[in-house]
Amino acid sequence: MNKIYTTKLEENGISIKAETKLLFGQCGPDKRLHFTELMQYCADYLMELYTLRGQNRDYLSEKGYAQMVSRSSFHINKLPKENDEIIITVREEKPEGVQLMRYYDFKDAESGELLVSGKSLWVIVNPESRAVVMPANFEFLAQSSSQTPAECAKPSRIKIPEELKNLGEQKILYSMIDGNGHLTNAKYINFAIDFLPDEYQKKTFTDFRINFCKEIRKGDIMQVRAYFDDQSNKILVEGKIASSGERSFECELVYR
Repeated sequence: MNKIYTTKLEENGISIKAETKLLFGQCGPDKRLHFTELMQYCADYLMELYTLRGQNRDYLSEKGYAQMVSRSSFHINKLPKENDEIIITVREEKPEGVQLMRYYDFKDAESGELLVSGKSLWVIVNPESRAVVMPANFEFLAQSSSQTPAECAKPSRIKIPEELKNLGEQKILYSMIDGNGHLTNAKYINFAIDFLPDEYQKKTFTDFRINFCKEIRKGDIMQVRAYFDDQSNKILVEGKIASSGERSFECELVYR
């Protein structure tokens, strides 16, 4: 008999806990969960948290609200692998200034071992004007005072050096675009990983931070450059929009 996996609200609706099993297509050559899939889980279960509270994405849009992630940070103890059963927790935290803080963790369903922890900052905007809505003016703001400790670095600005190596470029295609009309946030990390030289792709990454600077849309070209700090075991990656020269994302990868 197939196991039934559950998704439920907890802590008076400020968190969601979901059980799931990792499938072949979510994992890479090492059979470990792709970073893009990890980030997709975080974004999807955040929206599911609102859906279970009766405030799905369409409902929020009708009310004049959209949620956009601005900065994310994750610490990896051990990436789960194909066929692993895991429990994912997404929790709304106490806001920080104009942004909403969210916490994530991924645990082994059998042992309870913490596999991945992370935090991200989100802004509430008007979906038409993109004007920022202050948390105090967001009528669906979760009344959370949680400030959960996490092993990841705090989501913050990433300083990118001027001397960068050109890694390549990629046109943004239809399948990369989400319901907001631009590159879906979980796919930005692919540009930071896919263009790395082979020897760096095979590294064991322990941490990554990614900041979203400017939306990129279908038909534009992402130009990817990086700085390799082998003494500190860090890679700093920048993605620029070819048509405007604006930075689309910045990323820091830490390996051992």
